[in-house]
Amino acid sequence: MFDLFSSIVALGTKNEHSSAVQKTRMLNMLVLLTILIAIVYSVSYMYVLNEPLVALFNLVLTSGYFLSLFFSYQHHHKAAKTWYFSLIMLHLFVCGNLFFTQESGFHFYYFLVPIGALLLFELKEKKLKTTLSLVAASLFLYCENTLNENPLHVFSEAANHLLSQSAFLVDMFAIILALTLFSKQIEKHELGLIKQASTDMLTGLNNRRFFFQEGEKLLTKKNKENKSYSLLLIDLDYFKNINDKYGHAVGDECLIIVSNALQNVGPENKLCARIGGEEFAIILPRCGPKSAEVIAEHVRSTIERVTLTTSQGDFVECSGSIGISHNMAKNETLKELLEQADVALYKAKDNGRNQVVSYHQLTHS
Repeated sequence: MFDLFSSIVALGTKNEHSSAVQKTRMLNMLVLLTILIAIVYSVSYMYVLNEPLVALFNLVLTSGYFLSLFFSYQHHHKAAKTWYFSLIMLHLFVCGNLFFTQESGFHFYYFLVPIGALLLFELKEKKLKTTLSLVAASLFLYCENTLNENPLHVFSEAANHLLSQSAFLVDMFAIILALTLFSKQIEKHELGLIKQASTDMLTGLNNRRFFFQEGEKLLTKKNKENKSYSLLLIDLDYFKNINDKYGHAVGDECLIIVSNALQNVGPENKLCARIGGEEFAIILPRCGPKSAEVIAEHVRSTIERVTLTTSQGDFVECSGSIGISHNMAKNETLKELLEQADVALYKAKDNGRNQVVSYHQLTHS
């Protein structure tokens, strides 16, 4: 039974983008829920109110909702949503102006149409959801101000009061649900924007902006705590030659492989970023000179093992030179540590590349 429900909810979601999948699943669930509620109403009309004609009309209208599921299955998502909301407005009109009177409160369900339209329609379908919302508002006003003098069934005053209260409760629940979903969507988009603003699009590492922003905060904190803070500045050796010889696509692939390797090297609390074309930086909080040198050597050997084969069968190897700096005085800025690491990095290149040099060793040798 659960597998059948899942299959129906998933109708029309194959090969669709994530936003369309979410909206389609939501619509399919809403259609199934509407069908279930309508069937319960039909059973009540038949056995509780003893109104078989009302029950029959209601079942005929209910069968129309299956067409929305068919449209979803055919990937006609706009048609599925339009048909669903159009049919539900017709259904409410029949209930409030033919089956019963407006005192039953069925017309209050028209408030669900704008809420559902806002949730299920795409931004580019603004005209359609606006039109449906205006139609729902017009029908509500008509039902509210038009008396049905010959209903198929007349409820007692207490029953009408109960029905109208239930409509209000459903509307309130729908509004709360809609606001919750909207807030989650906004939060998701905000997190996506934050990630996009702080991530290097090619490698997936932190970008230069995030590195300076978070690195400076972390350094200030460690200086105040009088704790160690080490910085590794990494530059891939002869990377321009790789681009010139094999093309930028191979160069990009090399950067991606190296970035993946850097993420898996060193302590988990490190801050790893791509701060330039082939230049990377790793911040090691609570890591002193000796430990930093051990980690840097591990990073160097990891990069040295990075290899890739081009589509032409060429074998490409990578290597990297690394400069290390530390917050020895516990009052340095991130810019100063980068300058120190840069001095050590260029010394590593002058010494033949593919090696590690510490600024602390240079100044104390």
